[in-house]
Amino acid sequence: MFVAPRPQIEDDPLFAVRLAIMPTIGFAVGMVLQSPMAMLFPIMMFSLMAGNRKAFDPKRAFGAPIAFSVMLWLMSLPVALFYQTPLALVVIMGAVYFVGFFMIQKTGNAMGMLFIVAAALMSVMGLGSHTAMSYLRSEMTKAALCVALFAPLVYMLLPVKTTEIHVDHYVPAPEQGRVTRALIRAGVMLAFSLYLYTILDFGNVMLGIAGMFILVFTTQGEIWREVGQRSFAVILGGCLSLIILGTLTVSGHLVVLLSLTFLIVLFLSHKMMTGRLNTMVYQDAASIMISLVGSAMASSDPAFAFLQRAGLTIIGAMVAAVVVSVLDRLLVRTERRTSEERSLH
Repeated sequence: MFVAPRPQIEDDPLFAVRLAIMPTIGFAVGMVLQSPMAMLFPIMMFSLMAGNRKAFDPKRAFGAPIAFSVMLWLMSLPVALFYQTPLALVVIMGAVYFVGFFMIQKTGNAMGMLFIVAAALMSVMGLGSHTAMSYLRSEMTKAALCVALFAPLVYMLLPVKTTEIHVDHYVPAPEQGRVTRALIRAGVMLAFSLYLYTILDFGNVMLGIAGMFILVFTTQGEIWREVGQRSFAVILGGCLSLIILGTLTVSGHLVVLLSLTFLIVLFLSHKMMTGRLNTMVYQDAASIMISLVGSAMASSDPAFAFLQRAGLTIIGAMVAAVVVSVLDRLLVRTERRTSEERSLH
């Protein structure tokens, strides 16, 4: 699957500053709007901005937030229609997951993951409470539209040095076994969604789904590399979030929260360009830090909230990796062997 390349200082020396500003604005906007899910704004504004590379591209800046908003509303329709018949809804969600993973396998385009994330969020929250799903859909739409509103302004104030528009180069998975791999990943994602239904806490659900991002990769090497990187990102993001939360216990002012958020995201964004590790490690660490800070502030026990969410992400990713690796080895190789035997005859 396509992963955004490392941003280059020569192309965009203000990349880190621009990226650090977005979640800082997100925290402020969420509080000004008195959103019941204020943590959504910094998470969405960082995540949808972090994949941008090189010169400002209106299609990417406006397209991704609008596309995700549309998908949320589309995925909420079957939930609204079938939430009283859970079995039918599970079958529909399984079909949506399969289509999303098959799209990723066939094209290498991460757009399929937007289908999967939107479907998972709407179905898990909708099965618990239709009202909670409606709140989540509305707040995520607002947050996505804030990205479309503020991204051009930030690019205008902090322009990119290069004029070259970044072009994504997608690499599809090997043709042999695409359907089987998509079915395996859809089944694992569906089982994990049913588990998340027992949690019904948005902070946990969001990080739990983030742990499932390893499913978009094809080979076992890629999957386990992603598990290791994501686990390290959870630990790094968690430690940084504890620094912010510890400081807020001493001085619990909004200015302190915004300043620390800006500085830590600035550090991680700079590491995305210059760090020794893969750029996605620092990006994931930043998004996890923002999520943990936002959810812990609404919790009476931030330390427990951190351990619970970190454990859910790491353990979920490892269990998914084991199941997918075993099933890929058994089913995909068997399918390939059968195809080879047929070609010999």
